[in-house]
Amino acid sequence: MTRKTAFILFGFLLPFVVLADFDPETSVVEIEVTKKSYDYRTPWVVRNEQVSKNGIVIGPNQILTTADGLSGQYLSRIKKGGISRQYTADLQWVDYYANVAIFDVADEEFWQGMEPVELSRTIPQGGELQIYRWRGGRIEERAAEIIRLFSGQSKTSYIRHLILTASSPIESAGWAEIVVDGDDLVGLTASASKDTLAILPAGFIAMVLERREASADFRLGYFDFKSMSANNPALLASKGLDLRDVGVVVTEVGGRGLSSDDLQPGDVILEIDGFEIDSEGTYLDPEYGRLSMSGLATRRHVAGEVLPFRIWREGRERMIDYTLPGADFDKELIPEQRYDAAAQYLVAGGFVFQPLNGPLMNALGKNRPPLLDYYRRQTGADSRAGFVVLSGVLPDDFNLGYEDLRYLLVDKINGQPINDLADIEAALKRPEGGFHRIQFMQEERVQHVVLNARDMEGATMRILKNYRIPARSQL
Repeated sequence: MTRKTAFILFGFLLPFVVLADFDPETSVVEIEVTKKSYDYRTPWVVRNEQVSKNGIVIGPNQILTTADGLSGQYLSRIKKGGISRQYTADLQWVDYYANVAIFDVADEEFWQGMEPVELSRTIPQGGELQIYRWRGGRIEERAAEIIRLFSGQSKTSYIRHLILTASSPIESAGWAEIVVDGDDLVGLTASASKDTLAILPAGFIAMVLERREASADFRLGYFDFKSMSANNPALLASKGLDLRDVGVVVTEVGGRGLSSDDLQPGDVILEIDGFEIDSEGTYLDPEYGRLSMSGLATRRHVAGEVLPFRIWREGRERMIDYTLPGADFDKELIPEQRYDAAAQYLVAGGFVFQPLNGPLMNALGKNRPPLLDYYRRQTGADSRAGFVVLSGVLPDDFNLGYEDLRYLLVDKINGQPINDLADIEAALKRPEGGFHRIQFMQEERVQHVVLNARDMEGATMRILKNYRIPARSQL
């Protein structure tokens, strides 16, 4: 049975597109991704890795999936209908901040018999859902019970948006399984923990796709400030505000390097975009009830748009225009994520230098030095643009006595401040009195080391050969 309706795709109304009642066998696909993978503990090693996930047809030459697992992909193949034939797929577009991606298949034969599914604009808040995916050549269906809807953090970035959670007995999920309410596509799974699924809502996905169609370089926005609750009336009273249970107090601005000075520490936020903010930092959404104010950054808004804020500052109420900054990992002091990029490193005399970033921290896990976590929480420390660590030393006669040094934060080399690997390259061209002097942060257990500048080049080439490292650097 089919139904004839108007189909909204990327913000454009396409009339008289025939949409079938939802049939997973003609809409749901399997995606196999082959990608480059990096071990940040040995950053010169590149491995191949395969990821299997799900997708769904949402329009002509448009297969929707999540961005999770696509970083470094160079070959993607798609299967339909449970058959073994694979079709080469092209990654048309990916947004790691939103966790959304679109594939296309050039082979016209693939599209024969495939039916697009419309993205639902509403999010159910109770009841039962159905989860679909292909497994072993058959459609697997599992029931899911809605738990709650809230404003949470994206699986692939620090962006905050609506997330729907549901409980289900489905195993090994979280890879863009298709979530349906009757015939309505309500979202894709983004992650799974035990029997709880986090679902990326279709309404949020639709907004992202429409904004992408309107502007290829759009970014999602993020409130680049921190705040504390104003539950204690003395806190507001100390600012001359004779109210209770309203507003939050700004404690930090620009922690991710995004925000302008629209807000200031000490401001009390009373209202955002027409929504009153309570002392717990929540607002009453007309569709979904009480939600965290953090989600207002992605509620019908994108970066560059201006949101009116009603605040209390210096003893009086005022309105300010808050220009929503765009999410950008590269502006962070220590970037949280790096997508579609090789691991960076520099080898000099057996000393292995790496920029301090989220992937390196995650690779170290619980074994990372506490000092790295301390600097990860800093914002603009000492006006630095970034941090570099000596992640290890490859033993050689040249670096005798330094073999045990690892994960030390570099401060200066030959008197030059070090913010990135390019700074190290430049500093090593200017030895002091025939020696390279490497200084570490004052909190480190080792303060400095000295290397023979004349012999470093030969030692570096020998070490690269002995340890089978393909290149001295990847910047």
